[in-house]
Amino acid sequence: MEFRLHYALQVMVDIIWCAVQIGFFEVMFMYTPAFAGLSRSEAYLFLGTLFIVDSFNMMLVASNFWHFPRHVNTGELDFFLLKPVSPLFLSYFRFINTASMVNVGVSIIIFIMGLLMHDQSISALQWIGWFVGLICGSIILISLETIVGNMSFFFVNASGVQSIFYALYQIAMRPDGIYNSAMRRIFITIFPLSLIASVPSSMLFNTASLEMFMIMVIVTIIMAITSVKFFSFALTRYNGASS
Repeated sequence: MEFRLHYALQVMVDIIWCAVQIGFFEVMFMYTPAFAGLSRSEAYLFLGTLFIVDSFNMMLVASNFWHFPRHVNTGELDFFLLKPVSPLFLSYFRFINTASMVNVGVSIIIFIMGLLMHDQSISALQWIGWFVGLICGSIILISLETIVGNMSFFFVNASGVQSIFYALYQIAMRPDGIYNSAMRRIFITIFPLSLIASVPSSMLFNTASLEMFMIMVIVTIIMAITSVKFFSFALTRYNGASS
C-alpha cells in the first residue's frame, strides 16, 4: 500500500504541476487577448511542447540526475566505471520513472488541445522544425542537467547547485517574448533555457524562421559536446570509494 500510494502521489504531483502552469496562462488570458506575443492557442502549443519535453526528461533522466551526487559521494560510481558501457549514459539513464509515463499522455493531450484551438494552418516544414526542436529541447535540458550534476565532483554536496538549477528552470516555463532582447539572446545562446520549449514551439507559428532554426540546432550541438567534454574532465577529479 505504501508503494502504491507513493506511486499515485508521484503521478498526481506531475498532473498538479501541469495544472498550475495552465492556470497561470488562463489567468493571464482573462485580462489580455495575448501574452508575450502568444495567442491562447499558441500558449497551449507552447505548454504542450514544454510538458512533452519535461515529461520525457522526468521519465528518463531526472531521477538519475538527483541521485548522481550520492553516487559520487559514496563511491557507487565505481561500479559504473567498471561496466563496458559509457559511464555518462549509465549515470543519467540507468533508472526510469514509470510514474511520469502518465504525464507524457497528459502532455500530448494538452498539445492536441492547442492544435484544436489553433486556427492557422501548419505546413510540413513547420512540423519538421517543431519535431527537430523537440529533440533539441530534450538534448539541451539533458546537457544542462549533466553539467550541473558534474558539480558533484567539485563540491562535497552538490544538491544545492541542483536546487539552484531547478529554480532557474522556471525561465523555461515562460515564453521568451516576456524578456527584453538582451535577456532573450542570453536565454537562447549562453544559457539556452528558451530552447527547451519556447523556440521549438515557435516553429509552429508564422513567426518561425530558418535563422532561429539554425541557431537552435547549432547551440544544441555545442551544448551536447560541452556536457560530454565536461563530464570527461570532471571525472578526472573522481578518486573513487577509497577517497
